[in-house]
Amino acid sequence: MKKLFVIITLTLLLTIPLTTATTTQIKPNITATQSTNNREFTHDVIAEYVTTTTCPYCPAASNQLYSIYQSNDYPFHYVTMVADANTKIYARIQELGVSGVPVVFFDGKYSSLTGAQPDETNYRNSIQTAGARTVPDIDIALDVKWQGAAILKISVTVTNNEAEDYNGHLRVYIMEKESRWLDANNQPYHNGLLYIPLDKPLSVPKSNPMARSDTYSFTRLWIGSLFGFGDITEDNVIVLAAVFDQTTDKAVECASSTPTIGATSFPLLNIISQMIHRLKFNQ
Repeated sequence: MKKLFVIITLTLLLTIPLTTATTTQIKPNITATQSTNNREFTHDVIAEYVTTTTCPYCPAASNQLYSIYQSNDYPFHYVTMVADANTKIYARIQELGVSGVPVVFFDGKYSSLTGAQPDETNYRNSIQTAGARTVPDIDIALDVKWQGAAILKISVTVTNNEAEDYNGHLRVYIMEKESRWLDANNQPYHNGLLYIPLDKPLSVPKSNPMARSDTYSFTRLWIGSLFGFGDITEDNVIVLAAVFDQTTDKAVECASSTPTIGATSFPLLNIISQMIHRLKFNQ
């Protein structure tokens, strides 16, 4: 009963503001709307887009973001968090401080835009402004292997190219290119977030080409069936990794990867995963 109360309460918090967010656009951070067409990007930009399946103004936001993403005009990645459909992502939604939808956070808590936008312009300006920020020189190497039976082997290596140690926070997002969840126009979302399997602080030693410890190299075996996603397919999965400042929660770098077919190193695990999915499907 307590869990049901929490879910209902959060759903109301995310949907009630919709009636005002569309007719009166909430003014975004001014620095996020200044055009920076002539500036070079210092890093790949991540956008975290929060929406619901019932939001009547979110389909337009979804189309605008996806159009920008498909254009390849910028080193830009985004993830769609469907708040009322996936309780497994509530922790990140709460961290971002969501008070209404649609809302898009650029580079974590660097800037955000809330409410319906007339066209792509504000989103594009926000991406450009975020991309021009001065950030630490951090690189991310991301490798994703499909092990079969909705099992992913995710390997992330974060390299610090600075002259001093870097303390940050790593998040890894598992997404469906075409989401299982539909918007208010009955169209599938894109880059729909399923789960965040890695969400932890990290300490990266100063520039050193050789790995000295496991503090900045991570490998995670993610079994989709354990989280209710045993039906994912290899060709519809994309994984995004991002490093954020430990204090401000502003992103400094991100990278994405689609799975490649890996050797099935865990045949027994594959069988167990399939059994779990079948049991959940038949419930």
